[in-house]
Amino acid sequence: MAGEIYFNNLTGRFDWGSIIDQIIRLKSIPIQRLSQEAQQVQARQSALQGLTNAVGDLSKLFENLNVDDLFRGKRANSSDSSVLTATSTENTPNVTINLSVSKLAQKEVLVTNEGISDINSSISWSAFQIAYNTGNSFLYFDVQAGSGKLSDLVSAINSAAGGKIVASTFYDGSQYKLMLSERDEASSTAETGEGNTVISFNLPPVINGNTWNLDTTNPLQSAQNAQISIGSNTLTSPSNRFENIIDGLSVEVKKQGNATITVNEDYSAVSKFLGDFVRSYNAVISQVNQLTGRGALFQGDYTITGIKTELSRMLDKLFANDLVNVKEDGTLEINSSAVNSLASSNPQRLREVITNLKDTMGGYSLRTNTTLQTFSNDLQNRFDAINRRAQDLGQQLIREEERLRLEYARVEAFINKAQETMARLQAFIVSLSEMQGGNRR
Repeated sequence: MAGEIYFNNLTGRFDWGSIIDQIIRLKSIPIQRLSQEAQQVQARQSALQGLTNAVGDLSKLFENLNVDDLFRGKRANSSDSSVLTATSTENTPNVTINLSVSKLAQKEVLVTNEGISDINSSISWSAFQIAYNTGNSFLYFDVQAGSGKLSDLVSAINSAAGGKIVASTFYDGSQYKLMLSERDEASSTAETGEGNTVISFNLPPVINGNTWNLDTTNPLQSAQNAQISIGSNTLTSPSNRFENIIDGLSVEVKKQGNATITVNEDYSAVSKFLGDFVRSYNAVISQVNQLTGRGALFQGDYTITGIKTELSRMLDKLFANDLVNVKEDGTLEINSSAVNSLASSNPQRLREVITNLKDTMGGYSLRTNTTLQTFSNDLQNRFDAINRRAQDLGQQLIREEERLRLEYARVEAFINKAQETMARLQAFIVSLSEMQGGNRR
């Protein structure tokens, strides 16, 4: 029977299609109701997911919180950041020191005495060796013999010594020369002096038959270490950065001059945490307000409204210290001046407030997130069950429609055959009457 096609009113004597349509329409009403119920369940689950996510974010904020870490920060301030900047760690003692910057670090830059007038002319060079003085030892870089343009020689040097030395061309107005400079001034503590350079030819190149030497007496720029003074102490560094001049305190110099560095506690991590907390808390409250407002899906549902009530009860210590203000809709705003004031005057009390908040709200938000997730899963299971029930009814209705079409098609065939029999009987009666002389004119 399944898959067979029955044509309605094929004989033109019985229009049964409209009757079946009405029957199917009536029997599909339960399916329509199930569809509406599924839509409502899905809408509740979607709405609840936003609240679940917000509570989950609040829970994670406390789950990853180490209160002690918030109070370990130190901050180093420079009185003149154009002269120097400073950084500190939690191990740096609270100090105030005066520094004087007398020299900045710089790289050595040398050029050759010889050169060529046409940068595109062909040259050939012999094998040669470049030496790099680190201050403690010498590094040597071998450049193989070759030919090409001056740019090819530059590439050959960079390929051999590029980790420490950068080669390029220098035009002095009449000739193109080789220029060699340090890649990083911090790689060497040596300084340029009379008869002493960081970069040198241990074996100079012979180019087109002429020996090229570096002009060490007239460097474009001399290698120089940075130098600062603290009291009667003078410190040098191959770079402009001085590490751990006091435990955890590092300085980067910018220009010559004087500056004062002050190190003290840094409570910016505390302020950041409280700011993150207020944002997460407000996200939960906003979701509760949205779900339980007039005409909302969860209006009057204490499971949802109770979250807002319970959370607000855990804010007493924040209110007692005037650290937050509450708005009309139940959301919070942080009182930054009060936070900074308490951090400076009584950091231990601020630590206790945050610890209490973690113990109470952290635990509650974790439990609530689990409950909401279970609630959401239940709604999903209910949604799936309704859909399965609707699909089963739909399949039953399809089978019912096929059965009705078969039966009504048979009825139409029976009616058609009966009417044909009646027509033949009537014709027979008329013929018999005429044979008996009836209906003669």
